[in-house]
Amino acid sequence: MDLDGTIYLGENLIEGAHQFLDYLKVKRIHHYFLSNNSSRSKADYVKKLSRLGIQTDADHILLSTDGVIEFLHDQGIKEVYVVGTHSMKDMFLEAGIQVASPNPVYVVLGYDTELTYEKLSTSALFLQNNVPLIATHPDLVCPTSKGPIPDVGAMLALYEKATGVKPERIFGKPNPEMITHVFKKHNVGPEDAVMIGDRIYTDMELANRVPCDFILVLSGEAKRSDLQNVSHAPALVVNTIGEIISQADL
Repeated sequence: MDLDGTIYLGENLIEGAHQFLDYLKVKRIHHYFLSNNSSRSKADYVKKLSRLGIQTDADHILLSTDGVIEFLHDQGIKEVYVVGTHSMKDMFLEAGIQVASPNPVYVVLGYDTELTYEKLSTSALFLQNNVPLIATHPDLVCPTSKGPIPDVGAMLALYEKATGVKPERIFGKPNPEMITHVFKKHNVGPEDAVMIGDRIYTDMELANRVPCDFILVLSGEAKRSDLQNVSHAPALVVNTIGEIISQADL
């Protein structure tokens, strides 16, 4: 299940989230938290969920950053320039990857809530000197309790306007590899899984690509009217995640 807009908005737990997670535990249904939000590390998410009264561990949190680090490892790349938060950079450093190399193989764009003009100008110059761009995820905005704010997708548009460069690769949802390894771990197939989220173009698209069932919650970005032009409707649409208990046959 997605986090931002599905389990919480900012520091506010969404109605029914606790009850739904308790229901999963009672039914012994394995569950994982997914997020494209690369501004936080897994440790940050564990702490935040704990503050909200949800106990979990890093093994049950899947981030878009994981895919980037795995890709760089597979390519043997240890020098990049990261446009991201300290928490995001810490994950790269722990993986043995330099985050501010003067000779980067890639510019890596994450959801940088600590963005400075120095980072923008440095990365833009790298891009104009033929250093390719990769991004942790495509989300245009991040939902908050006060309203949506610019996310990686909006930053990608800025880079394209300023430099003409488009990303060579975008990780995170809706790429199926973000969750398919979980099926192998539990020896199950996509037909045994359901994705829960609040976005059409990431959460639902991920479910369609896997493919597995999808439940859309209307507590984040998507509105019911957004479903008018989709080719494959969700298995269920609810206002908040807590409503799933009474409406879904789990």
